[in-house]
Amino acid sequence: MIAVALAEIRIHWARFLAVALGIALAAGFVASTLIISSSLQASLKETVGQTFSASDLVIVPAQDVFVNGQEVSPLADPLRQVDGVNSAAVNARTMTTGRGQSFSESTFALSPAPADSELDTFSIIDGTRPDSLTDLVLDEATAEELGVGIGDEIRFSVDSVSVEPDDDAMPVYRGPSQSNTMFTVVGLASMGGSPSTAGMHRAMTTSAGYQEYFAQQGDVIAIQIALDDDADPAAVRTRLQSTIDDSALRGSLEAMTVGGATDAKADRLSGGNEVITSLLLVFAGISVIVAILVVSNIFSVIVAGRRRELALLRCLGASRFQLYGSVVAEGSVVGLLGSIVGVAAGAGLSFCLAAGAKRIWSEDFDYLSLNVPPSALLIGIAVGVLLTILATIRPARSAIAVTPLEALEPLDESLAPSRHSRLRPIVGWSSIGLGVVLLVASLSLIEHSDAWILGGALGGVLLVFGLVLCSVLIIPPIVAAIGDLTLSPFGLPGRLATLNTLRNRRRTAATATALIIGVTLVATILVGGMSTKAMLAFGLDQRYPVDIAVPLETTVDRDEADGVREIAGVEAVAVAHRAQVLGDHGDSPPDLYVIDPDSAQTVLSEGAEAPVAGKVLVPSDFASESIRIKGLTEATVPVEKAGDSSLVYFTTPDVGNDLGVSPTSTSVLVKVDPNATVSDIFRIQQDVAEELDVTSDEVVGSAVARGQYSELIDVLLISAVALLFVAVLIALLGVSNTVSLSVIERRRENSLLRALGLSISQLRMLLALEAALISSVSALIGLVLGGALGIVGTALLTNDYSDQLIVDWSLPATLGILVVATLAGLLSALAPARRAARLSPVEGLKQEN
Repeated sequence: MIAVALAEIRIHWARFLAVALGIALAAGFVASTLIISSSLQASLKETVGQTFSASDLVIVPAQDVFVNGQEVSPLADPLRQVDGVNSAAVNARTMTTGRGQSFSESTFALSPAPADSELDTFSIIDGTRPDSLTDLVLDEATAEELGVGIGDEIRFSVDSVSVEPDDDAMPVYRGPSQSNTMFTVVGLASMGGSPSTAGMHRAMTTSAGYQEYFAQQGDVIAIQIALDDDADPAAVRTRLQSTIDDSALRGSLEAMTVGGATDAKADRLSGGNEVITSLLLVFAGISVIVAILVVSNIFSVIVAGRRRELALLRCLGASRFQLYGSVVAEGSVVGLLGSIVGVAAGAGLSFCLAAGAKRIWSEDFDYLSLNVPPSALLIGIAVGVLLTILATIRPARSAIAVTPLEALEPLDESLAPSRHSRLRPIVGWSSIGLGVVLLVASLSLIEHSDAWILGGALGGVLLVFGLVLCSVLIIPPIVAAIGDLTLSPFGLPGRLATLNTLRNRRRTAATATALIIGVTLVATILVGGMSTKAMLAFGLDQRYPVDIAVPLETTVDRDEADGVREIAGVEAVAVAHRAQVLGDHGDSPPDLYVIDPDSAQTVLSEGAEAPVAGKVLVPSDFASESIRIKGLTEATVPVEKAGDSSLVYFTTPDVGNDLGVSPTSTSVLVKVDPNATVSDIFRIQQDVAEELDVTSDEVVGSAVARGQYSELIDVLLISAVALLFVAVLIALLGVSNTVSLSVIERRRENSLLRALGLSISQLRMLLALEAALISSVSALIGLVLGGALGIVGTALLTNDYSDQLIVDWSLPATLGILVVATLAGLLSALAPARRAARLSPVEGLKQEN
C-alpha cells in the first residue's frame, strides 16, 4: 500500500499542494522561532565573551544582586593586592542624560575605561584614551549620529549628594537634585555591539571621573582581572573569593573563570529572550492547531475524490487496515515534504529578518548573528509530520467507514448519513456552560482576589474549546441563517450557496472553526489592547490630573513660563509650589501642589476637582478628616474629599503661606492638547525639558505616562496581530479547500444544473458566494466572540485601576477584518470555480469518475 500511496501523490500532486502549504506554514513558523531564539542566545554569549576577552578572571555580581560603583570602590585596592593579580578594572554602566551644541538631549550608556589599557575591549579610532577627570571617549557611531567631534563638549546631568541637618525641626533649603558637569571629547572608539546597550549612545570616561560623578547611579557589570604571567588562575580565583568574603560585599560577588562568567551573564541577560521565545511558540502552537483542523479538512477533499477508488481496492482484497495505513502514509509523506520546504523557508526567513534588522535597526541589532542549530530544523520537521498524522486520522477513518458495495453505488457522499458521537456535544455544551460560569464568576469576584484573572482566562479557553466541539451544531445554522438574509438578492446562485453550506455540516463547521479561532484571537487582542489603553489613560487622568509636571528647585520667571506656553500642543501653563505630605502613604507618597483654584482649573484634566481654600484636596476615599503636611514648618490641615486624585494632592496659597513654603520649591504644570498624538506628547516633553533646562526624565505627568503606555501597547498589538496572520492565512486555505470539495462532490449535480440552464457565470457566482459566506460569517463570529473576551479581559486586568469600564472597539478595524475575510473567501473560490466551469455537462453526467 506504500506504493499505492506514493503513486496517488505523484498522480494527484495538485490535490496535495494545499496540504503541503498549510504544513509548511506551521512547520516554518516553529523552525524560525527556534532559529531566532538560538541566534539571540548565541549572539548574546558571543558579545559577552568579547567583553571579557581581555581578562584572565572575572568577578560578577551574584544572581539578582545589583552593586553600584561606590559599593565596589573600597574592594578595588584589596583585589589588586591579591597575590598573582596584575591589575583589576571595574566594568560598570550608568544611564545618564547629556546635551551638546549639535544635539538637544540624548541618553548615554556611560562606562569607566580600565586604568590598565591591556584590559581594553575597545579600540581608539581617533584621538586618545581618557586621562583627566572630565575626559570623554565616544563610540564612533554615536559621534557620527550626534555630529560630535574631538574637542566638543557635552554637558551631563549628575546626581548631587544632599546634606541634611542634624536637627529635623530646622528648616531645610532643598538644593538642586541634579547638577551639570561639562565633559570634553578626547577620542573616538569602536566599542562593538552589546544587547544591553542596543540603540543607546555609548561613551567612556576615566575610572576616577566615573567614580566621582556616575558611580552612585550605575550598576557594576563585572570586575575584570588580569593575572601575572606565572600566576595559577585557580589559586588566584580562590584568593579573590576569599578577599570578597572578608568584605562588606560577601555573598554579592562571585569570582569566576572567563567561560563561567560568560555563561552566567549570558543566561541572566537572556531572560527577555526566553519570554519572547515563549510568546512566539504560543503563536506557533496556535498556528499548528489551526493547521491540524485545516489539513484534516483538506484530506477529506482527497478522500472524497478517491472514494470509489478506495472501494475498488477493498473489492480487490485490500483490508481496512491497509487502506487506513495508505491514507496515513500519504499524510506522512506529504507532511515530511511540506515540513522540509517550510523549515527551509523558515531558515531563509530568519536569515532575511536578521539581515533586515541589522540593516534597518543597525544600532539595536548590531550584535546579532544568525545561528541555525540542527535541533531547530529537526523539531520543525517533526512538528509538521506529527500534525499531518494527527490530521489524517479522521479522514482515514472515513475512508474505511463504508462497505465496498455501498461505496460503488452512485451516491453523493455529501447526502449520505453520517454518524456523530453523542459524547462530543455533551462535553462541548458542558465546556461552554462552565466557561460562561467562570467568566461571570471572575467578573463578580475579581474585587476579592486577583487570582480570578486566571479563572477568567480558563473560562475563555473552555468557551472556545466548547465551541470547537459543538461547531457542527452551532456554526452551520448560523451560516445558513445569515445566508438567507444576505444572499437572497443574488437569486438562484445565492439560495443554492446557502443550501450547500448545510449539505456537509461537519466540513462547513471545521472550515469555519479554523478561521473563527484565528479571528477570535485577533479580535481579543485588538479590543482588549485598545480598551486597556483607554482604561489606563482614564485611570491616569483620575489619579494624576496633570498632563505634564516639571519639579524645579528654582523660581520660574515669566519668560520661562511664556516659552513653555508657546510650545505647539500646549494649551495652558501654571506655576505651583510644592510641599510635603507626612504620614504613611505607601511606597510612593503623593505630591502636594500649592496653587490657586483659578490657575488649577486651567491646567487640570477635565472633570478634576479644584482645590478649596484652607483645605487640602484629597481623593474621596481618603480615610482621615485631616492631613499632616510640611513646608518650612509643619501643620495639620483639614481635608476636602472629592475626586480620585490619589497621586497628587492640592491646596491653596493661604495654606502654603501658613506653612512657609520655600519659594524655590516650584513645579511647572502644563495642560496638553487632548488631541495630541503619542509622538506629539514626546515632542512636547523634549521641548519643555529644553525650555526649562532640565532632563526629559524630570518632565513627568499623566500625558507622558499615557504616551509611554500607548507606545508599548501599540507595539505589542502590531506584533501579536502580525504573528496571528499565519494562523489566519492557514485558515483561509481551508475555505478554498471547502469549495474544492464542493466541486468534487457535486460534479454530477453541477453538470445537471448546467444542463437545466444554469450559466457558467452563475455557477462561478454560486461557488464564490459559498466561499464568501463561510469566510465572512466565520470572521463575524470570531469578532463577536473575541471582542467579548477582550472586554472581559480588560475588566479583569484593570479592575483595581479604575471604577469605570471603557470599551474601545474600533469600527474601522472590525469592518476591515470582515472585508478582508470576504475578499479572501472570494479569491479562494477562483481556482475551484474555474475548474467547475471547464467541465462540460455531458462529461460531468457520466456515471463513472
